[in-house]
Amino acid sequence: MRLPLNIIVAVSIILASCATRHDEGMPIGSSLDTLPTLRTVSAFTGTDHNSERFDASNMKGKVWIASFFFSRCGTVCPALNTVLSGLQKDFSDSVSFVSLTSDPAYDTPAVMKDYAEQYNAKPGVWYFVTMPLDSMITVASRDLGLVEPTAPEIHSTRFVLIDKEMTVRGFYDSADTADVSKLRAILKAL
Repeated sequence: MRLPLNIIVAVSIILASCATRHDEGMPIGSSLDTLPTLRTVSAFTGTDHNSERFDASNMKGKVWIASFFFSRCGTVCPALNTVLSGLQKDFSDSVSFVSLTSDPAYDTPAVMKDYAEQYNAKPGVWYFVTMPLDSMITVASRDLGLVEPTAPEIHSTRFVLIDKEMTVRGFYDSADTADVSKLRAILKAL
């Protein structure tokens, strides 16, 4: 027995409307496992906003997001850190955050502590880190795959997603709402 064409079309439309929607470019059931492995982050050290030694090797076993800022920035840094603050609020139980200053000459631990407080950085979750300029440039370019920030204002506005094995899994533009939405979808799947 053949079904009339209008019934087949109607059933097809109904079934298509029940399908799970996902963001374009985002695999269904996105997780870190579906993302490419881009590079490995080596263990680097610095000083955090509490004047404590920060050792990136302690991030092994955690999913974390790295970014760059400088406290005197009046343009992209406040917007970038506002987005990070929202991510921290929603995902601090499963994600850590490491913000590296591109102005180590000015951004002392005391300056960074005041800056971190502006964004409600949670202790043990969000670290603001300084290190010597040459080390910071190496971490930015070699480890994280970003532009070499040779001057404070020349730094990336991208977030770098790093998995529990210290592997970079993606870059997300903090000023692009679609990119931030993709990152949020990945973090929700953790």
